Amino acid sequence: MIRIDRRYNGPPDSAHGGYACGLVAARARRMLATGGDLVVQLHAPPPLDTGLRTARSGKRVHVWHGEELIATASPRAAVAGPVDFVPPAVAEHAMRRYEGHRSHPFPTCFVCGPDHRDGPRLAPGPVPGPGNRVACVWAPDAADGDGTGAVTEESVWAVLDCPGGWTLDPLRGPLVLGRMTARVSALPRVGEAVVVVGRGVPGDGRVLTCTTALFRRDGTELGRAVATWVRSAPTGTPQDRKVGSS
Repeated sequence: MIRIDRRYNGPPDSAHGGYACGLVAARARRMLATGGDLVVQLHAPPPLDTGLRTARSGKRVHVWHGEELIATASPRAAVAGPVDFVPPAVAEHAMRRYEGHRSHPFPTCFVCGPDHRDGPRLAPGPVPGPGNRVACVWAPDAADGDGTGAVTEESVWAVLDCPGGWTLDPLRGPLVLGRMTARVSALPRVGEAVVVVGRGVPGDGRVLTCTTALFRRDGTELGRAVATWVRSAPTGTPQDRKVGSS
C-alpha cells in the first residue's frame, strides 16, 4: 500500500504530482526488480491520507484507489537531455521575480505554494538570456530527510516537478502533471543548498513538455527529469481535472 500524507498536496484536495510519482516509482522499482528508469503516468488525482493498492501486471505496476486507476509505472529507455547549470547567485536573483508571489493557481501547493504551511516554498523565477528557463535555490530541511542525513528520493522528484511547470505559463490556466520520469544520480544532504533549473516552451496546446535538473552549487548534476503537463480547460470540468495533480 502507498499512503500520501496531507502535507504533500498539490491542489488542495489531491497529492502533489511529482511527490506521488516519486513514491510510485520507488515502489514500482522494487516490485519490478529493476534499477532502470521508470515513467509514471497519472490517470487521476492521487488522494491524500488514503491507502492506495499496488499491483504488478507484466512490466507495469498499477496503483489503485478502490476500483479507480490512479497511476501506472513502466520502464522507460531514457530521460531528458542535460539542462544547463545556473549559478547560485543567478538563481537567487531569479527567485525575486517568481510570478507565484503575485499570482498562483494553487497557492497551497506543497513545493511552490507561498501559502503552504511547511513546504519548501520554491520560487522558480525567470533566468535572463536565451531559452525559456527558471531557477531557484532549495535548502532541504529535516522534514525532507530519510533519517540518515540524505534527502528522500520522492522529495527530489517533487522539487524536480514544479519549476518545469513555471516555464509553461501556468497563470494562463491551471496546469496539472500528467506524466513524469526522473533519474536521480545522487541525493542531496539535509541542509545542503542546491540549485533547481527548469526549461520549457509555453504554447497554446493543451499538452506541454518541460525538463528540469538539480545541481550542487559547484554545478555537479544530482538529477534530471522530463514531464508532460496538461492544461485544464477554463470550465474546470471533472474530465479536465482527472489527468493528474500539480
